[in-house]
Amino acid sequence: MAQESKIQKLKEENPEFFRKTPPEVIDFVLSDETSEKIAEIAVKNGVSGEEQVEGIAFRVSWVLLGKLPSGNLAMTLELGLKLMPEIAKKVADEANEFISSAMVRLKSEEIAQPEKELPKKTTVEEKPKRPSSKDVYREKIE
Repeated sequence: MAQESKIQKLKEENPEFFRKTPPEVIDFVLSDETSEKIAEIAVKNGVSGEEQVEGIAFRVSWVLLGKLPSGNLAMTLELGLKLMPEIAKKVADEANEFISSAMVRLKSEEIAQPEKELPKKTTVEEKPKRPSSKDVYREKIE
């Protein structure tokens, strides 16, 4: 219930973002399964601090939403969370693998869903166009 109110508040504060982002992607990013997988990747690679795990989850979410290029994830983890370069690279590689498989799955689900019926176009009666005529504008010569 508390999470639903937070999501509703986010939707009110960022309506344009929620209009542009497919609901499947938003649901996937906010799912418990996704957060557990990201935490598992972090802990498996030696990240134990809660703040660091949350930071990793935040940055992976940005990649999932297309706000951060996946190629910059390792550098972002290293600089933003002060992770050792080797650990940041391992976490980023596994996270990018997870992101890639998730995107493939989301795309296949999107294709499998029946097409939504688009609203019918309303036709607007067009005015007849004037035939083009020779340009007769002339500037005064002094």
